[in-house]
Amino acid sequence: MARSREACINHPQKFTARKCYYCKAAVCSQCQYTRFHHIFCGPRHAWLWRAGDLWQRYKPTRELLWLGAFILLSNIILYYFMAPESNSSASPPPGVSFADSVYDPRTETPSMDSVRLDLGRKLLLSVNGLRNGSVNLVINGKLTYASSADGDLPALVLNDGANHVALWTLNAAGQSSLLDSFTIHYSSARLRRLSRAIYYFKTSEKAVALTFDGGSSNKGTEQILDILKENHIRCTMFLTGRFMEHYPELVRRILRDGHEIGNHTYNHPHFTNLEIDGTNKTRASMTEARFKNQLLRTDSIFSRRFGGKLKPYWRAPFGEINPRILRWAAETGFRHIGWSARCDSWDWVRDPSSSLYRSAAEIRDHFLKLEAQKGLEGKIILMHLGSEREKDFPYESLDSLIRELKKRGYRFVTVSAFMKPVS
Repeated sequence: MARSREACINHPQKFTARKCYYCKAAVCSQCQYTRFHHIFCGPRHAWLWRAGDLWQRYKPTRELLWLGAFILLSNIILYYFMAPESNSSASPPPGVSFADSVYDPRTETPSMDSVRLDLGRKLLLSVNGLRNGSVNLVINGKLTYASSADGDLPALVLNDGANHVALWTLNAAGQSSLLDSFTIHYSSARLRRLSRAIYYFKTSEKAVALTFDGGSSNKGTEQILDILKENHIRCTMFLTGRFMEHYPELVRRILRDGHEIGNHTYNHPHFTNLEIDGTNKTRASMTEARFKNQLLRTDSIFSRRFGGKLKPYWRAPFGEINPRILRWAAETGFRHIGWSARCDSWDWVRDPSSSLYRSAAEIRDHFLKLEAQKGLEGKIILMHLGSEREKDFPYESLDSLIRELKKRGYRFVTVSAFMKPVS
């Protein structure tokens, strides 16, 4: 008997039969964390299970517990008596009042200035008057920078929520003192909204978004555009920068036919380790600067070659996203548009022997069956403008799929028609 499928704890639009071995929560393939020969919803529950498992296997004796407590207490005592003295008094140093922001060289106390850059969520700090010592910058309890020279410190990237900042000075004698400490609460309603990926739209109307990704191939693009034009359908198409460079005439036709274009990065790279170990951890090679360049470079190519701006939507190659990736994209002004559960056409699978392969007729039948069972109201369908197949091209059943869904009362709309413009 097949196991029942439940909505993923992190992606409610995805259904799965897999569950966390610790908390029994449903986890889709994107959220599964494999460790200790089991599947978990994350590293925390994997190690909690491991700790409990080891406790059951090797239940420590009372003597061993007392020994551990003794070692811990000894370390605390040693730290208390050997830690350097710190001066965190709230009273101002001699010669400087709370209202005085001018450095008095007689006090040998450094001064600090700061500039906050809201749009870049960065904080700039400058320390002056540092003599025969060093300054240490601590963010949320973690030492992030140390310097023995005056001047500007590296820009701090503020996290959402509370950012606890402390500046400590260390003199030549090894004595530390607190120069300043403060907390910055950073929040942006716009970034929070743009950081939320969209997989479907809540609507009671029989409306569905037919979307296409354009990567490196144009095989079948002309035929798809002909079918859409014949059926008077406008779609949202996510194009890579390379597609724009290689096939500018196709891009111009897409625009002439009234379709809207979103961002699909420049060269379709991997962003996470999903292909490597099944996790959505950001790849070590994918830095913030490199990621943002993928979106901004494509945006610049479109603006320079075709005029106007891309729609403020993007789609990750291979669907590889995580909160960090979504945040970086939001900071460039793009919101992620995914696809609804079971609405990946799998038209990108080229090998007929693959278990994921669907023929053109099977793609059509899949969506018609899904509509009959669950309905397609507000759903986002994923297809591709190019195909690497040698025969049985997915577009061969596109016309019949569109006509049948129209008979069932559906209309096809763009992503922008489903949602309010993002300002």
